[in-house]
Amino acid sequence: MTRLATIAAVTLVGTANAFTLPQNNMVASRSALFMADDKAPVERGVSMDQDGKSNVWAIEPKMEIENKSSEEKTGSALAAGAGLAIFGAIAAFALTNLPDPDQF
Repeated sequence: MTRLATIAAVTLVGTANAFTLPQNNMVASRSALFMADDKAPVERGVSMDQDGKSNVWAIEPKMEIENKSSEEKTGSALAAGAGLAIFGAIAAFALTNLPDPDQF
């Protein structure tokens, strides 16, 4: 029984973050960025020198500052805690109603 309780405790700890809301802190752009100066579109982060050699450099993504209020953070924490409590109650109910292996 202690092995089963240990496994259940490890499972609860491992899934504690499963009931939180997803957070999208970074916005990814999947389209290529082009300069509007030339008639031919030139992709940013790539250039050609006079000898025809290409030069490629990284473009840093735009960083966004998290602006969640403390009320939103508290609501997320309460939702996660309620989900964890419900999961714990269901797991405890299932574990207490297992058949006795000595009966067979």
